[in-house]
Amino acid sequence: MKKVLLVLAVVTLSITQSFAQDSKGYLGVSIGLAAPTGDLADVVDSGLELGLINAGYRFTETWGATLNWGASGHVTSDDDDITVGVGYLGIGPMISFGGLDIKPQYAFVSAVVEGYGEKVTEDANGFILGATYNFPLGGNWGVSANADYLSFKGEDSDDSESIFKLSVGLKYNF
Repeated sequence: MKKVLLVLAVVTLSITQSFAQDSKGYLGVSIGLAAPTGDLADVVDSGLELGLINAGYRFTETWGATLNWGASGHVTSDDDDITVGVGYLGIGPMISFGGLDIKPQYAFVSAVVEGYGEKVTEDANGFILGATYNFPLGGNWGVSANADYLSFKGEDSDDSESIFKLSVGLKYNF
């Protein structure tokens, strides 16, 4: 599986053209897979990732800013009656190379664990290291392929948690 992903990444990067950005900014949505990593993967199953707002603005052809708001939903590995939701708001710079955007972001995170009539919410801070490859569809529309690594540490926690997210999205360029 790792070899397939590596070959896919090399092929994608090798066909990347050196062209000017097709827009100054964009606004989009995305959907995909959220896979917990590390100790969190022992407790929580992979779930659905929703990118509710994927926004970016380019100040120059290379530099810009990005804002992403999204959430993922999971069930625990041992008990389907316990659900975990992780919501985030990320903001940071955007570095563009052709159709590829690299987006390191500071993240405000909120995790909610709910089950058996109880609900526990914990706020956290973290970071997102993201990459997006943009495919123009013509006109102002485009498709994006996203890979993001979200790492966060709760205020009352000694350990950090992380989620690797893969998603595809639809965006409007302006």
